[in-house]
Amino acid sequence: MTIEIIGAGMAGMLAARMLQNYDPVVYEAAPALPNNHSAVLRFRTSQVGDVLSVPFKKVKVAKGYVPWRNPIADSMAYSRKTNGTSRSDRSIITTDHSLSDRFIAPPNLIDLMSKRINIEFNKQFKNTDRKGPVISTIPMPMLMKILDYKYAPEFGSVHGANIRATLGETDAYFSLYVPDPSLDFNRISITGSELIIEFSFPRSSHNEIRAKVEEWQSHNDKVAELTYQAIRLLGLEDGEELPKGLFRNWPTVKAQQYSKILPIDEDIRRDFLHWATDKHNIYSLGRFATWRPGVLLDDLVKDVRLIEGFINSKNRYGISRHRAGGEGQ
Repeated sequence: MTIEIIGAGMAGMLAARMLQNYDPVVYEAAPALPNNHSAVLRFRTSQVGDVLSVPFKKVKVAKGYVPWRNPIADSMAYSRKTNGTSRSDRSIITTDHSLSDRFIAPPNLIDLMSKRINIEFNKQFKNTDRKGPVISTIPMPMLMKILDYKYAPEFGSVHGANIRATLGETDAYFSLYVPDPSLDFNRISITGSELIIEFSFPRSSHNEIRAKVEEWQSHNDKVAELTYQAIRLLGLEDGEELPKGLFRNWPTVKAQQYSKILPIDEDIRRDFLHWATDKHNIYSLGRFATWRPGVLLDDLVKDVRLIEGFINSKNRYGISRHRAGGEGQ
């Protein structure tokens, strides 16, 4: 049996590595590995590294936030800043300055994941002439369009941008949340020596953000201004200028598509996933493919194993019972 996988992002490559016994083929529309993840990448467990045989570094990570008005106002402001809606369940609520165990992948994780995988680039997936089961990691709206699904819910997503730089003489692990609407960025993180400043633009299209990023790239003063604002909040400033010797490389900015996705009706979400499996033998994997905002890469190890069990199962009743329990897809 050959398993076909749509998308050579981290979810697709993880599935391919875990399912090597099924001769997986990965179809990627881009001409090279997409490496679309320029935001903070941390893992809650070592599971991904374990299944890839890639050692992850265990560290203590701190979380904090810059107070603006009061905890409730700050939570609501942070929600509006990051996803355009006023919600009380944002990450800032759990920020209590305590230390948490996290696992850090090596910087060349994407290249390591691609080893021993059969990837066909410049390959658009078409729902014809398939040899066997398919695992889709592309965003749910795209798969709905490919399969000509008759129901099309309103999908809410937020695109953003990230400024990254490597710092000298730094070895720290933390995230600082910034609810203040007067500051453009919403989170500042350092992972080892890597500084990451994250921006969300709830009312802008991806093309508009790409144009904004190109404008920032052509005006170093803007990137410097934003970086200095972040550095100042971290207590790393030197007078009114960026500290000399702080940066090993000049900060760079990159657009981030789907930096946030917003929930859709759960019945609609599940109905489509089950329909795609039952009618087209397509299994969806990952945050965007299953449209679950809270899914992490750590969760995908279990999900891949569930999908493998579904593919090998001859008992459709057993699969239905598992679905009724609310797990997996």
